[in-house]
Amino acid sequence: MMSSPKLLSTSSPAVLAVFFLAAPAGAQTSNAEPEYADDEIVVIAERPRGAVVTEIPPVVELSETDIASYGASSVQDLIEGLSSQTGSGRGRGSGRPVVLINGQRTSGFREIRDLPPEAIRTVQVFPEELALQYGYRPDQRVINFILKDNYTGLSASAEYGMPTQGGQGRSELESTLTRIGKAGRININLEWQNKTAITESERDIIQDSAGALVNLGNFRTLVAPSDNVELNANYSRSFDNGISLSLNGGYIYDKSRGLQGLPNGTLQVAGDPLFRYFTEYGPLNRVQETNTAQAGLTLNGNLGEWRWSLTSDYTRAQTDSETDRSGDISALQTAIDAGLADPQGDRFGNLLGAPVTDSARVVNQTINNLATLSGSLLNLPSGTVTTTVRAGYNREDLDSRETRRGIITTTDLGRDKLSSGINIDIPLADENIDVTEAIGKLSINGNLGYSDLSDFGGLVEYGFGLNWAPFDGLVFTASAIGEEAAPGIAQLGNPVIITPDVTTFDFVNGQTVLAAITTGGNPALLAEKRRDIKLAVSYRPEWLEGFTFLGEYFRNNSNNVASSFPLLTPEIEAAFPDRVTRDASGQLIAIDRRPVNYANVRSERIRYGIDFSKRFGERRGDGPARPDRASRAPDGAAPGRPPKGEKPTEGAPSETGQAAPPPKPRGGPGMGGRPSGGRWQISAFHTIRLEDRIKIRDGLDELDLLNGSAVGSSGGSPRHEFEINGGWFNNGIGFRLDGKHQVATRVSGGLTGSDLRFSDLTTLNLRLFVNLDDRGSLTEKVPFLKGSRIAFKIDNIFNDIQAVRGGSGLIPLSYQPGFVDPVGRYVEIDFRKRF
Repeated sequence: MMSSPKLLSTSSPAVLAVFFLAAPAGAQTSNAEPEYADDEIVVIAERPRGAVVTEIPPVVELSETDIASYGASSVQDLIEGLSSQTGSGRGRGSGRPVVLINGQRTSGFREIRDLPPEAIRTVQVFPEELALQYGYRPDQRVINFILKDNYTGLSASAEYGMPTQGGQGRSELESTLTRIGKAGRININLEWQNKTAITESERDIIQDSAGALVNLGNFRTLVAPSDNVELNANYSRSFDNGISLSLNGGYIYDKSRGLQGLPNGTLQVAGDPLFRYFTEYGPLNRVQETNTAQAGLTLNGNLGEWRWSLTSDYTRAQTDSETDRSGDISALQTAIDAGLADPQGDRFGNLLGAPVTDSARVVNQTINNLATLSGSLLNLPSGTVTTTVRAGYNREDLDSRETRRGIITTTDLGRDKLSSGINIDIPLADENIDVTEAIGKLSINGNLGYSDLSDFGGLVEYGFGLNWAPFDGLVFTASAIGEEAAPGIAQLGNPVIITPDVTTFDFVNGQTVLAAITTGGNPALLAEKRRDIKLAVSYRPEWLEGFTFLGEYFRNNSNNVASSFPLLTPEIEAAFPDRVTRDASGQLIAIDRRPVNYANVRSERIRYGIDFSKRFGERRGDGPARPDRASRAPDGAAPGRPPKGEKPTEGAPSETGQAAPPPKPRGGPGMGGRPSGGRWQISAFHTIRLEDRIKIRDGLDELDLLNGSAVGSSGGSPRHEFEINGGWFNNGIGFRLDGKHQVATRVSGGLTGSDLRFSDLTTLNLRLFVNLDDRGSLTEKVPFLKGSRIAFKIDNIFNDIQAVRGGSGLIPLSYQPGFVDPVGRYVEIDFRKRF
């Protein structure tokens, strides 16, 4: 029985677990047993190297064998496989999780994106509450990648895929060089990708009568052909003084070339309008080219008992676009009126004006700098109070030049942002054993931040939360955040671009039309105010190893939400009449889809599910060692370290605090020497939307997205969504299966318009892979195949495409399956080799 436990004050809150969980029994090198009082139990602890210092438990934790079971080629592929556990249901951010390397901040996702999975020892996924401790927003989950101490690899891969309906090919070549050592790492990745076009004729899109006369589908692309080249390089080094430096640089080139149909116009013939297409000049084109340069820097170190971090990231993106529009037909109209030209003719010479090209150039530059300082603020009987202080400076510039109808318009916007904030975590029941035995572990946290924007003034953010673990395996969390957020500078100042002849469904008239669509920025947008609440429970029963239940409740409420222009239903047209243009007969001819502010957006939902995994077939001795008893630090030794003058054993921290190289893992001949045995895993989640409403402005009825309203072209919000993700892996052969299902929705056309009904949608994706090194003597017979893997992927196995029908039961022309999902079922083969 414990009584009067001795409270240990340490140099880091990392000292929280029993020492025998961190070091093998052989790490004890002193023969003399130190003396302690009879009523004292001394607990010495050391967190695994690279682990996150937090009391918040991970929602997912993967070992090397678990990682191998995903058959991923890069960290980016691995994160996609974990998407059901890494996505955040809070806020309206990008949704991309925060990434850490060995428990430390990075300058961005680029630092980890291209690392091969074979270089990773452990992956930990944490809930959004941890993001605050690292100076990030509280609406992003956190993934910590713990790398191996030593790894060297050169890999190359080739992929080719296409839809089973044909019409497009996708090719990709990629090469990656990675080297990880005790003092640093380097990672260089080069990737090329090409996609060919899918035209409307290849998906049997039905055209209107005028389009059918000229086979318009041959001159309109559903998916534009594109080329993409990416170069990404990372360098990291650790110094003897405990400081680590990471540098990152990258370049991305992307170009797409879409077909927008044929020049057209409406001629007056004997007083009647005649709409027709002209083939004389060929198709209208839209070409977009983007060049992006990126650079990042990260410094991490210790200042006494505190950890500090400095990150800086710079991005310059230049986008050039050219959009053709129909030429002048006034000379042709004059000739027709004089009886000198046939309005049904094919060639008109100089009577028909050539297409005119509008152009735009946008240069967006951002630099983000952030400094954080984390450590122990004070020791309470209940435990150590920790805090994170942050300060940052961001700069964003947007310069654009637009030429439309011969008129040049320029935009020059800039924004400076100074920010600061503090996060504090206070344990109420942790090291005070009597209280902990009665109620379990309990802690509270809070955060406060302030930002000053040069164009929006001061903005405040705040939040608070609670974490309670009544017993091992069961954790309750509750948190609330409030935030003021300015619209993005691109939402304010992007150049105005008008794209002609976009296929659009007109709810008022119940028909599909070709309308001119205006996009760009809106300088009148307001700052948003967000209020979010999250409640969660996580349960890992001791009697069922590998099983986790997760339940989450979200409530989001925001005012003045900046959003892209919604689907043009009668409700939206009544709210934004100045954004819609109709001719004298009521025909829809143009929509201004620049961003708007919603007065209020609120939603409420529940998400719950399970994750269950098991390993099988492991031989004794495979995998990392599992120490089975506690150890005490000899007199004169720091916690977790050997006595002065003695060398650390393998796996124990050295005098510099760095872990000495651990024993090499034993196992079969798999790629990277992975442990033997297999693993299966399955996760399933269900989301129930209780409320999803939008108020456009005061005085108008709210939009109920669960009951007939919509803001997107894919219908309203489904009340129920289901996710499933699972896989099996053994002896080099594995498969991954992930699927999503959403129930049907309805969009009301109002009293005079046409309703649309969107069917339920089920997508199921399968990936099969074989590591050839694990398949007997094949690589001995064909040495080139050594270190190789072959993968076969099928996306949307059942080729399920959402069916959209109007009130009469017919499919509107703008919702033909080719418009809804031009790709459909997609198959791909991938060959990867490690040298």
